[in-house]
Amino acid sequence: MAWQILVVEDEEWAWDNLRDMLTALLDAENPMLFRLDTVRDAVEWLRKNSPDLIFMDIHLADGISLEIFKQVVVSAPVIFTTAYDDYALDAFQNQGYAYLLKPFDREDLEQAVAKVRKLLPSDDPQYKSRFLVKYGIHLKSLPVVDIAYFMAEDKTLFVVEKNGGRFIIEDTLMGIATKLDPALFFQVNRKFIVHIDAIISMLKISRGRVKVKLAPTHDEDVIVSQERSLLFQEWLGR
Repeated sequence: MAWQILVVEDEEWAWDNLRDMLTALLDAENPMLFRLDTVRDAVEWLRKNSPDLIFMDIHLADGISLEIFKQVVVSAPVIFTTAYDDYALDAFQNQGYAYLLKPFDREDLEQAVAKVRKLLPSDDPQYKSRFLVKYGIHLKSLPVVDIAYFMAEDKTLFVVEKNGGRFIIEDTLMGIATKLDPALFFQVNRKFIVHIDAIISMLKISRGRVKVKLAPTHDEDVIVSQERSLLFQEWLGR
């Protein structure tokens, strides 16, 4: 299966170098490369297409590429390529799996691609059907069909069953998001990924945000952030 790779880059020399290195590095995968150079064009393209991998510069002709994530759901892993190192934290909070500082060489690129290669499609791509979770000293294999939502508390990630069971899972919220069917699960904010069937009611509140009531219930208010509210409503209507 040919990999579909989007490159969001406004500098011609950087695009030329990356294209040549990717073509050589991924020759066996026969990649299909698409190049865009603005935030606006990237948002429009991503609303209609689902690439397998994205390379993204930070500074574009019409703004900062991180604005893209506020306007459209991005489920593909992203490798950021930039001359600036002060956006690394934001990058890794927005699907970032690697952060390459320009100018980088083929070895740097190979290492970055190696991090995401296992996430790229095979001839028979599948989402996770179960997760290994912990409770006390015990382990349990938990089917995805039994999961209501995932929630991050401090530095620990929990998974909550539809019947109310709560377990620790060794992963990150960003990592979990790539393993779930996006038709069934949505990351509403930086703390929660919810299954569509776990949503029992919704209420519009201030500044365009949405308050969500989940089953099983949770003591903390679950608020869809302002940046993700429109995407959330689009997801519900698919």
